[in-house]
Amino acid sequence: MNRSQRRSRREGADSDQSFEKQSVTSQLTTLERLVEEARASTYEAINSHHRDFLSIRVYTHDPLDEAATLNDKYETTSTFVAATPSPDLIERLDNIGHSLKAIVRMAKTHANLKDIDDQILHGDIAVCASSIVEAGEMLSEIEDMRVSEQPLQVLHAQFIKKRAAVRAELEYLSDEMIRVGETGCVHELNVTYGVMSNYDNVPYENAVTLSDLFFALRELDGVRTRADMLVTALADHWLLPLLRAPSTPLSVSRTKLGATMSIGAFGRTSTVFVPSALDCDQLVQHIADVQRVWTTVLQFVRDDLFHECDDDHSDVYAYMGQKLWARVWPIVHDELLVPLVPDNVDALADVQCMVPLLELENAWAELVPTDTLSVRNAARSLLQTYVSKRRSDLLTTVASILASDDANVVVVGGDGPVIDVLAEHSGKGGKNGKGGKSGKGAMLPEEDSDGALHFPRCSISVQAQLLVEFARETIGFAQGDGKRTAATYVHAVRDAFSLYRCLMPSQWSALSVDAKRAFIVFNDCTYLSHHLTALGHGLREHWPRELRASATFVDLIASFRTLARESMSPVLQRTRDSVVRELGLWTQRGWLNEAVLDDAERRLIVACGCVTQVAHTAQAHLPSRVYLSVLGLLVDVVAGHVARRLSECVVSDTRARALVRLVAPVLALESRLFVCTLASQTRAPVAKYCSEWDGLQTQIRRLSTAGTR
Repeated sequence: MNRSQRRSRREGADSDQSFEKQSVTSQLTTLERLVEEARASTYEAINSHHRDFLSIRVYTHDPLDEAATLNDKYETTSTFVAATPSPDLIERLDNIGHSLKAIVRMAKTHANLKDIDDQILHGDIAVCASSIVEAGEMLSEIEDMRVSEQPLQVLHAQFIKKRAAVRAELEYLSDEMIRVGETGCVHELNVTYGVMSNYDNVPYENAVTLSDLFFALRELDGVRTRADMLVTALADHWLLPLLRAPSTPLSVSRTKLGATMSIGAFGRTSTVFVPSALDCDQLVQHIADVQRVWTTVLQFVRDDLFHECDDDHSDVYAYMGQKLWARVWPIVHDELLVPLVPDNVDALADVQCMVPLLELENAWAELVPTDTLSVRNAARSLLQTYVSKRRSDLLTTVASILASDDANVVVVGGDGPVIDVLAEHSGKGGKNGKGGKSGKGAMLPEEDSDGALHFPRCSISVQAQLLVEFARETIGFAQGDGKRTAATYVHAVRDAFSLYRCLMPSQWSALSVDAKRAFIVFNDCTYLSHHLTALGHGLREHWPRELRASATFVDLIASFRTLARESMSPVLQRTRDSVVRELGLWTQRGWLNEAVLDDAERRLIVACGCVTQVAHTAQAHLPSRVYLSVLGLLVDVVAGHVARRLSECVVSDTRARALVRLVAPVLALESRLFVCTLASQTRAPVAKYCSEWDGLQTQIRRLSTAGTR
C-alpha cells in the first residue's frame, strides 16, 4: 500500500469518526451536501465515459464506491433519527434516502454498462447477459425516480447499444456452436462444444461453452427462439423423413471438440413409407425401425446438443422435447397409430396392437414428461380412435367423390330411370308395399297421399347421387355397430353434406357463365334438401335412445336452399342483362318510326334467340315448374319493353299490320317454349308465369283492330 492510499484511508476513518460526533441536524445537512456532490460526480462520470469528451480525473473515478460510503453514513444517521423521532427530521432523511437510492442505481447501471465491451472480448458471455439484464431492471426503476433527464438518456442509449452488441455476439456464437447445413440431399447438424475466438479471430481468455450460450440466451429471452429453430430443423430434416423412410442413411460422428449428425446420401433414394400399402406385421416392423433411428437422433440431442449442461438448463431441454413431440405426434397418430386400430369394433378390447407404439414412445421418456405423451392416452381411449378413423375414412371417400371432374348428369324423379332411394326404406310399406308409389319420384308412402313430397323429374350431378347413396349406407352402419359409434356415423353424414357445400361450388367455378352447371347445382341442392327431410327416418327406431331426439338433418336444409338461390341468380341476371343489351332501341322512348323498323326487328330476333337458348338448356335439366318460372322471368324482359313501346305510338291501319308482323318473334315464344306436360295439360298458361304477357296481348289486340279497320 503506498503513502497516498494510507493517507486516504486515514482521512476517511477520521471523517467517519467526526461525522458520528455531529448532531442529527448537522449529519442531515452534511448528507444533503454529500448527496448533491455524489450526484454531480455520478453525472459527470456518466457523461465523461459515454459522451464525446473524456476527463482523466473522472474516468478513473468510481461513483459506486462513493455511493457505498454515503450509504454507510445514511445508516448511521437513520439510527440517530430513530432514537429522537421528529417529523421534520424524518422527512429530510426520507428525501436523502430517495436521492441516494437513485444515485446508487445510476452508479450500478454505469458500472455494468462500461464493462460490457471488455467482458465480450474476454468471452464472459454469461456475465455480459446478466449485466445487461440487471442494467435494464435498474433503468426501469430509475425512470420512476427524480433524476436528471440528460444522464438518464445517455444510459438508455448505451443500454440499447450494449444489448445489441451482446445479442450480435450471441448470434455469432449460436451459429458457430450449433449449425445446420445442407449439401445436395444430405443434411448435417454440427455441434461445437466450445468456441475459442470471436468473429475477428481474436482469442477469448475463456472458451465459450454450450452451457454459457444457453445461460446467456435464457437471460436475454432468446433461448426459446433458438430452440424453435432447432426443433424445426430436427423435425423437418431428421424425425419426419425417418418416420416415413427409416432406411435413410443416418450417421453420427464425435470428437473431443464437437459432434456431427448427418442424414441422407449422395445419389441414393430411400423407400418412402405408405401406411395403406403395409399389412399389420410389416407395419410393426416399420415402427421398430423408426424407434431405432429416432433413438439415435434423440441421444444426439441429449448427449451432444446439451453437452456437459447442468440441471440449470433442464427447462430448455424439456421445452425442446415437448416441441419436438408436438411436431411429430400428429404424423405418428395419422400414419402409425390409426392404421394399427382394428377395423372391427369387437376387437378393440385387445390393446396388444398398441404395444409397438408404446415402445416407440418410450424412446422419448427422458426428453418429454410422461404425462404429455399421447400414445398411452390413445390406448386408453381406443374406441374414440376407432371412431375417428372410421369418420376420417368416410369423409375421405366423400371428398374424393366430390372432387372428381365427372360432369355427367343423372335423371331422377318423375318417370326417370333412377329409383329414388328415399322410397326404398319408408317404414311399413317398403318401396313396393301398400303405401309406396314406385317410379313416380321420391315420397313418403303413407304421409304423402296428396303428392306434396313428390320430387319432380330433373337432372342432377353424379356426385349428388353418390352422396345420397353414401349417406344411406353410412346411416346403416350406425345400426350395425351399435350405440357406441352411432353418433359418429350420424355426424359423419352431416359433415359429408357440408363438404358438398364447400367443394362443389369451387369445383364448378363457372356457375355465373355456364347455365347448365348452374342449373345442375340448383337441382343438386333441391335434391339433397328433399332427402334431408326424411334421411334416416326408417332407421330411427334402431338407433340408441339418446340419439333419436338429436339425430336430425332438417337444420341443414336452409343452407342448401341458400346455395341453390346463389347458384341460379348470377346466370339469370347475366342472361337478363344480355337480353336488355340486345334489345337496344326497344328500351328507349319515342324512337318507333319507319326508318328503324328493320333494325328493331333484327334486335328483337336476337333478344328472343338469347331467351330461347337458355330456355332449351333449362327445359332439358330443370323441373317443369322451375323451368317455367325461369322462362317467365326472361320473357318478361322482352314482353315488357315491347308492350311499352307499342303503347306509346298511334298508328294507321297499314302501319299497325307492320308492327304486328314486327313483334311476331315475341309471340312465337309461347308456341315454342311453353309446351310441356304439366298437371294433365300439354301447354302451360303463359300469363301465369309471365306477368307482362297480358299487357303485350292488349297492345297486339289494339294493333289488330286498327289493322282490320
